[in-house]
Amino acid sequence: VMANTERVIKHVIQEKLAFTLVVNKVDRLILELKLPPNDAYYKLKHTIEEVNTIIGQCAPGQDLRVSPERGNVCFASSQMGWCFTLKSFAKLYADSHGDLNAEEFAKRLWGDIYFNPAKRTFSRKSLESKSQRSFVYFILEPLFKLYTQVIGENEATLKRTLASLGIHLKASHFQLDVKPLLRIVLDQFFGPSTGFVEMVVQHIPSPEKNAINKVEHIYTGPMDTNVAEAMRKCDSDGPLMIYITKLYNSSDVSTFDAFGRIMSGTVRKGQTVRVLGEGYSIEDEEDMTIQDVSNVWIFES
Repeated sequence: VMANTERVIKHVIQEKLAFTLVVNKVDRLILELKLPPNDAYYKLKHTIEEVNTIIGQCAPGQDLRVSPERGNVCFASSQMGWCFTLKSFAKLYADSHGDLNAEEFAKRLWGDIYFNPAKRTFSRKSLESKSQRSFVYFILEPLFKLYTQVIGENEATLKRTLASLGIHLKASHFQLDVKPLLRIVLDQFFGPSTGFVEMVVQHIPSPEKNAINKVEHIYTGPMDTNVAEAMRKCDSDGPLMIYITKLYNSSDVSTFDAFGRIMSGTVRKGQTVRVLGEGYSIEDEEDMTIQDVSNVWIFES
């Protein structure tokens, strides 16, 4: 876990924000470290355990653990444009096996749950040498195989594998370099990143639902006023209140662009607003200035 990740974890816990975990660059385990699937599983598990250790240190006594079986962890490769959760990967199997319950199947895809392909049974213990962890058998091995065959440049073998997965490419695609070809194959294999979206919808409350907690945490004014009530309701017709989180100075440092979240009201170009500094209080308004809004942008990542 990188130092910046640790800082982010500490910040979201301090700010009482809901969070999920994206384990990115999973394909580096294949392409760079060249780990076998079983070792890759232990590496992923260790990374998640490290994150949970930091969470436990920052929030002792609180159950904020992240884990794939809880649905608040997804695995990804931003460079190749794919990501999945246990549930979204289970749905890939369900799409090709109509009688498969994706919800129940996903519950068996992480941890010390083993699958015996000969008997087609799951167990909590590796009772036979053929048994493998279900995450390795159903997710990592197929993923590793797909990467290996695309990189291997054996066109006939690759075509057979892709056909078995319902992936059909144009003849021109096979003339591409490895990385563009790999991206096309993985895009067709995983499809849209529905797993990430479902994870966010399930575990991150909407601004409206989280408004009460947000206002109680950041607002230092009285809570029994129309202003506080408007912020709790995210009322666009209420008094304008913007929570500024960062200032971006211009090249000559003569002006600032303020990045923030509108808690209530509506901001418009040319509008006159009061800008409150960190030292502002109702009793002492010295750290306050009146400014006109010169422009408005909506930030989109």
